[in-house]
Amino acid sequence: MLMALVCVHAGAQRYDDVESVTDTVYTVHSINQEQFKEFIADYAARDWEMKSARPVVVDFYADWCMPCKRLDPILREVAHYYQGEVDFYRIDVDENSDIADVFQIRSIPYLLICPMKGEPKNVIGLYPEQEYIRVINQALGR
Repeated sequence: MLMALVCVHAGAQRYDDVESVTDTVYTVHSINQEQFKEFIADYAARDWEMKSARPVVVDFYADWCMPCKRLDPILREVAHYYQGEVDFYRIDVDENSDIADVFQIRSIPYLLICPMKGEPKNVIGLYPEQEYIRVINQALGR
């Protein structure tokens, strides 16, 4: 099964509170591993329990990663496609190595798809927009 985590470089925003993160409908927000625990789930916990009100897609990226940079406009289009049905975030693996280790991220771009119920899924690599939509829909049971 493919697992997805999307890397977004340009136009991402960093937020310090949950309210501001959920205000924008189809933006990819930059967060760190502590905010992941606060907004999405405690990634180190034995039992995965979603804290978000909607499904989430997380893009694990690095600034030096050229495929991650190429994924940026694709991911923004995917976020636009879901228009508030799914929240999109990005995490720099170089600055957040603990979470990258927990998910055993060895290759980027890496998208993590977190449905409301069940285990997260991932997608590794750069694909066309429609492939990300297909995989996200599959992970969300659509």
